[in-house]
Amino acid sequence: MTRVLFVHGLESGPTGRKPVSLREQGYDVESELMPCGRARALRDPAVIAGAGLTLAAISWATARRGLRGLVGGVSLAAALGPLAKAAITRRTFSRSVAVQRRALARSPVDVVMGSSFGGAVALRLLQSGAWSGPTVLLCPAHELVAARGRGAVPAPLSALPPSVAERVLVVHARQDAVVPIEHSRRLVAGSRARLIEVDDDHPLTATSSGAQLGAWIDEALGRSPIA
Repeated sequence: MTRVLFVHGLESGPTGRKPVSLREQGYDVESELMPCGRARALRDPAVIAGAGLTLAAISWATARRGLRGLVGGVSLAAALGPLAKAAITRRTFSRSVAVQRRALARSPVDVVMGSSFGGAVALRLLQSGAWSGPTVLLCPAHELVAARGRGAVPAPLSALPPSVAERVLVVHARQDAVVPIEHSRRLVAGSRARLIEVDDDHPLTATSSGAQLGAWIDEALGRSPIA
């Protein structure tokens, strides 16, 4: 039985439609909940501590300078907001990658499939050497994650050894309104990875049936080419 590590999207989880569909197709699916998504990210102890320090600083400024201190403290917090959001994005991504590293270390898998934010995580696993096997990236959000974290855009797949890149299959929707398809085109350019473009939306609502997900997995595994 083919064992799949499914790396879920930003607001999804191990019981999302895609991993469930794969299980119904007979795949042995491992999927770990990552600390991503607004609600889960805000439960991060570091984020809670940062918010507490900010409120304490505003309270201190208000006690010292009254209304002027309150306005100044709130204004400073608002100005630093974008930097804080970028830091949270970077930390959330790093913690999510760590979750998948532990999953790979715990038990062997045959293929890694990552969707959207999970595609960015799976790409990091490849680029860090934590994984070098067959990989399927579904509308990967690697450039969006980098932009929101104010970090560098990940290197394209051409930077990987050809023997690794040739086992990467990228699937992207032409009508994706969340992650531009150009991101995946740039990702595979000059590499042995393959890009399949489909007429669909970002969640791949029309094309990501269990059977089709299985066909993409088989393609990455080199079992049966897709016409």
